[in-house]
Amino acid sequence: MVVSGSVIAVEVPPGLIATVAVAGIAAMIAMVVTVRDRRLRADAPHVVAHPSAPVSLSAGRELLDAIDDAVLHVDADGVVIAANRAVGELLGVPDDEVVGTHIDDWLVDDDIGVLDAWIGPLIAASDHPVDGDGRPHVAVDATLHVADGRSIGVGIVVRRRPDGSGPVLLRLVDRDRAADQRLALDQARHRFHQAFQSAPTGMALVRLDDGRIIDANQSLAEMLGRAPDELVGRTLRELTHPDDLRASQTQRAQLELGVIDSYIVDQRYRRRDGGYVTARTRVAVSEDDGVMLAINHIEDVTEQRRSAEQLTHAARHDELTGLANRSYLMQVLAQRLTGAQPGSVGLLFIDLDHFKVVNDSLGHALGDDLLRQVAERLAGAVREGDLLGRFGGDEFVVVLDGRGGPVDAAVAADRLRTAVHPPVDVDGHEFFVTVSVGWSTNHDAGMSPDEMLRDADAAMYRAKSRGRDCVEAYQAGGHESGVHALRTVGELRRGLERSEIVPYFQPIVELQSGRLTGFEVVARWLHPDRGLLPPAQFLPFAEESGLLVTLGAEMMRSALSQMARWRAAGHAFAEGSVAVNVGSRQLVDASFLSTVVEVLDETGIDPDSVWFEITESALLADARAANSTLREVRGLGVHLSVDDFGTGYSSLTYLKRFPVEAIKIDRSFVTGLGIEEEDTTIVEAVVQLGRALGLTVVAEGVESPLQLQRLRDLDCDRGQGYLFGRPRPANLIESELAGGR
Repeated sequence: MVVSGSVIAVEVPPGLIATVAVAGIAAMIAMVVTVRDRRLRADAPHVVAHPSAPVSLSAGRELLDAIDDAVLHVDADGVVIAANRAVGELLGVPDDEVVGTHIDDWLVDDDIGVLDAWIGPLIAASDHPVDGDGRPHVAVDATLHVADGRSIGVGIVVRRRPDGSGPVLLRLVDRDRAADQRLALDQARHRFHQAFQSAPTGMALVRLDDGRIIDANQSLAEMLGRAPDELVGRTLRELTHPDDLRASQTQRAQLELGVIDSYIVDQRYRRRDGGYVTARTRVAVSEDDGVMLAINHIEDVTEQRRSAEQLTHAARHDELTGLANRSYLMQVLAQRLTGAQPGSVGLLFIDLDHFKVVNDSLGHALGDDLLRQVAERLAGAVREGDLLGRFGGDEFVVVLDGRGGPVDAAVAADRLRTAVHPPVDVDGHEFFVTVSVGWSTNHDAGMSPDEMLRDADAAMYRAKSRGRDCVEAYQAGGHESGVHALRTVGELRRGLERSEIVPYFQPIVELQSGRLTGFEVVARWLHPDRGLLPPAQFLPFAEESGLLVTLGAEMMRSALSQMARWRAAGHAFAEGSVAVNVGSRQLVDASFLSTVVEVLDETGIDPDSVWFEITESALLADARAANSTLREVRGLGVHLSVDDFGTGYSSLTYLKRFPVEAIKIDRSFVTGLGIEEEDTTIVEAVVQLGRALGLTVVAEGVESPLQLQRLRDLDCDRGQGYLFGRPRPANLIESELAGGR
């Protein structure tokens, strides 16, 4: 037997092969499903005899029992040869007791023989009414007597093969029950109609076959500025914005095929006045009298969408100029670089010349006005498809799209440079504005947004150094020319004067217990224009310029002062240690030791709570001077650790020579712990080395539970990383940990 495409092989008792025909069961299933649910007609179980498989009587019985209606199969003499469970429930007897009886046995005396004309073999098939499939089909009213002595009025639907041969199928419908069902259905329809008409959201009933609206409620009519009867007979497709017509085509097709029962789509509908309303349409399928309907719940989300667009615009655009902001610029640049051919994406970095003079002489309000006017001029000179944005302060950036071909950044840069030349009037003051423009392209495959920005920025500073009001292209090594370094050093010097360099605290924990043991202090630059800068963006310049000594002293003083304030406030978390990074220039500076003593005295912090972290390269830059200084520092009671262990010389000699008490495993090795064999081996070796030398081992960059577990298995002492906490400013540390005081 093939049921819904599956072959079932079973045995059939020989005495029933002639009477229980597969075609009869097929007719039975098809008839019931056709009558009860036309939508499922095409999907009804289809039963045919397979050439290589005997018929399954049990499978046929399962199919019969799956039907809710009472169904009988009788032969040409009216003898019942099959009955489903619903028949037994209707007659009040086990269904197997019905099999073998005559259908007249269950009819009242007045109705005996009422079915003879419809099931006898002598009646020509052409004399019977037929259904849409050409099958003889008739409905007869009769009364049954059931086991408890009651009589039940039923409608008996008779159906047989098109040629009139073979067994006959009877479906028994309890008229009282059917009447109750019709009443319940009418009541349900009434309730639905009331809910439909009074719903606060728009609703429409749409035929699935032709897509026409057969009913629409008042809410939808008001939403679209039309009368309800004006909508009836039209299609929602007629009212849908042309650009949105394809939005739901696939889902609509799946709904009509029965693959899905519902879907949600956002699209725009045309109002009577020609405007459009943005709506969220929820579509579900239903049936009424054999007609498949789509119930459309249409919610006006115009204001919601407008608010979302406003929020999105605010998140992507600069408040002062309305141009794209830095974040969105970098996002778009990253998108255009993805898969781009070298030379097809360009970046212009534009800086106003002498803008600080305007701010200092006329104030920030007029400076802002000048920025707005310059932004308008630049916007007027940008091609369609290119993106102009304000990067920060008086800096603007343009992302150029070569549309798949080489981008002509030089022409675009000069066009924008000349666009700002006409005098600008700001509150009666006339300014002649000039800009310095640097440009770069993705000259190498796979360039990142940061690399392009770096190149364009370096080119812009070359333009500044040439006297301003000019355009410069990026040249290999241009960002190493020193122009950018000079600018950063100048800003860093002012930043130190304005206390813009602040300490951030990262927790250090005992790995086995998870107990907080202290913090490492890392420097962050609160740059007024470029935001929060990590150490990598300014410490190298501080090192080269000699500012590191001043910066290091300020960080030490700020960190220890903060710890002193926390301890004075009684915060338990401040009882641990504080680790401060020390650079090579500090170690060889004559004032370093006195600075340490001075800070310890000022803050009152116990030297035993203080750790200095020194990199391997710093230790070896001037080993003799460093060793002398470190021994004096250790004599004060301050502890010493080697930072980023494994990335430099990693010599056992200096571990013995210098008075260090701890080593810190570099994050580059911890990242591959448990994943990369080489990294895992290195971490294991460092932990064992530390244990052998009696040194405390601290793992940096712990970011996952896997890394933590492996470090615990290795009996590593301490750890720090994003798993335990990112470097955060003092106020956040205090607000998060103050509960433990």
